[in-house]
Amino acid sequence: MVYIIIMSEIKQIERIIRILQRLSLGGEVTVNKLYDYFEKKVPKRTLQRDLVELSSANVPLVTKKGHGKEQVWYLDSNYLKFIPSTMGSQELLASYFLEKLGAVAKGTPLEKDILSLLDKSRQLISPELFEVMDDQRFGESLFAATYIGYVDYSSHSQTIEQAITAIKDCRVCNFKYKPTWKEKESEFDGNPYMILYHKGALYLVTHLPDYDNYVFLPIQRIVNIELTRENFARNPDFSLDKLREGRFGIFGHEDLKPEKVVLKFKKEVAEIVAEKNWHPTQRLTNNKDGSLTLEMKVVISDELRSWIGGWLDYVNVIKPNKLK
Repeated sequence: MVYIIIMSEIKQIERIIRILQRLSLGGEVTVNKLYDYFEKKVPKRTLQRDLVELSSANVPLVTKKGHGKEQVWYLDSNYLKFIPSTMGSQELLASYFLEKLGAVAKGTPLEKDILSLLDKSRQLISPELFEVMDDQRFGESLFAATYIGYVDYSSHSQTIEQAITAIKDCRVCNFKYKPTWKEKESEFDGNPYMILYHKGALYLVTHLPDYDNYVFLPIQRIVNIELTRENFARNPDFSLDKLREGRFGIFGHEDLKPEKVVLKFKKEVAEIVAEKNWHPTQRLTNNKDGSLTLEMKVVISDELRSWIGGWLDYVNVIKPNKLK
């Protein structure tokens, strides 16, 4: 008997939440509408009592006359809409897609936060999806992600956590950093602005006040990051897009000016090249022989050279001569 009472209370709680969700979205409800909404499985008298109980619980419900003797119920427009809307099937699928993309942060605090966020959001799944969810791991088999040449950040968890705190609190940091071109570590102070994901790796975008420029520090090459007691004033005009302007990717010395680059790709790869947006300034020209000419105005950098070299014999550099 106790078990039956508990099940009944759960059903009422579910009804109340779903009624509040409809009302919180600015909708108007009637007993007849709710009767149809609950697929005629809940008696009209029960739904009427639910609305009365909501009103008696100080939920600011307003009523007005509808058709005939029907009463229309809605929330006071000034009432704080604290009941979130439910998650639909497409949004649920999107959450699984984001979970797969979050694998880059595997073994770090970011992974735990991502999974926690997705778990909380999935608690908003509409009741209509419960049955589908129970049938199989809904969405798990629809998306996948593969990573080649990625960095395992599980051993850099503390660095990532410190970086996030520094960014959030605008704290000046003392860095010990191991560059690729030096045998010894470098030590310097910097102001962390953001964590950037680029080509399978995480970078800490950092402003160096001594040089008044921004650098991209690979997380895995940061030996130690120590938060000082000093705060920095974040530049309100900072823009990652502006910082990357003229660059092919993220690297390129600030003193270098963009140059016109012209590349001709053979017909075997022309369609593959044309499928992607490589740079905002790019111009594509389909040639009569099936080849493709790509023009763009970018800074000449090692990142650009590496990309061109990856096409092997399928690309010819037309301009500039320094890239040939």
